[in-house]
Amino acid sequence: MTSSPETVRAVVLNVEDAPVDPEAAEQLDRGQGKVAGLVGLAKLAWRITAFARRPFAAPFALAAPIVRGVVNTDSGPAVAVRHDGRMVSPREWAAAQRQTGTSPRVLVLVPPAGKDESVWVEGSQATGATYADRLADLLGWMPLHMHVTAGSTSVPAAVALSSRIQECVDALPGTPRIVLVGYAGGGLIARNALGVATSGTRPWTTYVSELIALGTTPYAVTSVPISGGVGKQIDEHLAGIAVVGADEAMLPPRPDVDYLLVTDNATSRPNRVGRLFGEMLWWRHKTPLRSRRVRDLFPTAERFTLSTAETPLSNHPAVHDALLRWLA
Repeated sequence: MTSSPETVRAVVLNVEDAPVDPEAAEQLDRGQGKVAGLVGLAKLAWRITAFARRPFAAPFALAAPIVRGVVNTDSGPAVAVRHDGRMVSPREWAAAQRQTGTSPRVLVLVPPAGKDESVWVEGSQATGATYADRLADLLGWMPLHMHVTAGSTSVPAAVALSSRIQECVDALPGTPRIVLVGYAGGGLIARNALGVATSGTRPWTTYVSELIALGTTPYAVTSVPISGGVGKQIDEHLAGIAVVGADEAMLPPRPDVDYLLVTDNATSRPNRVGRLFGEMLWWRHKTPLRSRRVRDLFPTAERFTLSTAETPLSNHPAVHDALLRWLA
């Protein structure tokens, strides 16, 4: 697999040489994360409508399989495949990959809308590589970088993302294993893409083993917020609140996919400050005659928190360590 000169390559030769943070490794232990997630859900049970009480709702695209490759904006495709700093077709991407046997491993990286693969480079001076570079070098994962057009709304973006991934899977030989890694809003788009029906004999969603959401807002409300601009940012980043459509809120998790949610421990709910602050903010989403309803977008996820004071979750040493363990 070729790389541009600007690409930061991994400088390690084996897993033992990768960044190691014992304290962070303990924080990102899979079993511990599951317990933390259950405790967090219990604390929020009084305000979160459990998915288990509702029938399995058909997601926004399950009833009508999409037509591949037709989701576009005025300026181009809503979601594009990128490789070596440029937009490529799924077949070009597949041809550029370093083939490793008959069961390829595909790492789909989804940044926030309007961002490209450069998001994952931030902080690489400290870590020595991006997630994609290190996992490719050490474990043979094929990075599949996605670019979501700025301004794309979540549901159309999810449909377009599903279409692009399907095209890439169709261009690969063998049966792949797919892992989705979404950063911030990209985590929501990746989550929603898992609910999109695809046509063909090899639906890509059946090959997904994990969805790893980094810094993604975990809770959502379907009512339109009164606040906007800075107020909306406070809701989303400090109180952990996102505004989504009703179809997105009702989208159930896939039972065959492991969801892993890593958030900043300074903004993750529930915690005393975040819970109190969030409660005050929720009143801005409530009218006198309409009750509030907040939903957990990742009800089955294992949950972890890390400090991002020095490095972002898009390239964090502890996440490097965790990915090497989780995806080995």
